[in-house]
Amino acid sequence: MNLTNSILRVDVAIIGGGIAGLWMLSRLRKRGYSALLIESEALGAGQTICSQGIIHGGVKYSLNGRLTEAAQMISEMPALWRRCLNGEGEIDLRGSLLVEHQYLLATRSPRSWLTGFLASKMLPDRLQKLAGVEANDYPPALRQAAFEGTVYRLDEPIVDVASVLASFAERHREAIVLCDGPAAPSGDGAITLRYPNHPMLAIRPSCTIFAAGAGNSAVPWAPLQQRPLHMVLVRGLGLPGPMYGHFVNSSDVPRLTITTHCDANGHLLWYLGGELAESGVKRDRQEQIRVARRELAALLPSVDWSKIQFATFTVKRAESRQDGGSRPVGPSVSRDGRTLAVWPTKLALAPLLAEQVENTLRKLDLKPKPVDLRILDEWPRPAVATYPWDREDLIWS
Repeated sequence: MNLTNSILRVDVAIIGGGIAGLWMLSRLRKRGYSALLIESEALGAGQTICSQGIIHGGVKYSLNGRLTEAAQMISEMPALWRRCLNGEGEIDLRGSLLVEHQYLLATRSPRSWLTGFLASKMLPDRLQKLAGVEANDYPPALRQAAFEGTVYRLDEPIVDVASVLASFAERHREAIVLCDGPAAPSGDGAITLRYPNHPMLAIRPSCTIFAAGAGNSAVPWAPLQQRPLHMVLVRGLGLPGPMYGHFVNSSDVPRLTITTHCDANGHLLWYLGGELAESGVKRDRQEQIRVARRELAALLPSVDWSKIQFATFTVKRAESRQDGGSRPVGPSVSRDGRTLAVWPTKLALAPLLAEQVENTLRKLDLKPKPVDLRILDEWPRPAVATYPWDREDLIWS
């Protein structure tokens, strides 16, 4: 098919194929809008694929003993995601559940114990105190590691992020395209799609939505901030088994957050975030590994960490700019005419962001209209991004 000088008119063009863009695409198409998602790399590349997959429900934001605005806003997300994971929600995500729940772990430190206690009192329906290792109530990894402290079962699921991305891609393949280089509207609002050996195609949307994370820096009227993370990966036969949980201290940021995944070869690994990752941006790779070893040895001293391998990498965590660089309360939607710039703030909040965008389109009086997308049949589609632990440039030591 000759697409030279072809023009495709759509209601909405979404620039960026992370969880925010994909959930918006699904929601808007379900409402009848002709929406097209444009990605220049891979689906989820950058921030989304580096997520630990935790569907927060507010406990993380209540560790200081106060039910914050952020905690209230995110409180309904686990139930919403669970409906999708059970095939009963707005998008069928069956097969994308990693684990049903995780754990909140307080050490014997008085401050850590108090943080766990206060969180359990603030959100009693989300946290269940476990009887103890003697009652075989603890998860296997903690039993093997002989954890000494208080353990709460946390009613927040964890998803397989790549599987979630693939579910959206499969269901909306005809409305997702790959572009060679960042897509940006020209002065008249048109977006030119380019790809080697393909004639250029002009997209003329009634509304353009930037959902490209750090890539939204190209939007001058919607300033962003970056709170980067220095994440840590851990692998080796000495790991005590799968682990999903937050080790808490006196801060509103967990001392350490651990999720478990398998690499492309099926080997078990731990993925470490939390305060370790936030403060770790000030440390180089070797120092970050040294601190990670020290933290794991302090929290799980019965494990032999000497034969465990470590790797690190950094993530650009982009958000709408806040006074003082603080964490945004929830999703952010900025608008200039019929152009939006959006950030979900958290993976779990992508459905709420999609709802806010839908409401914005209603206020703009943008009426849904169908469009034939067959002109895109031969256009390349982006793949799902590679997990960070499968990257070839990782250095393990």
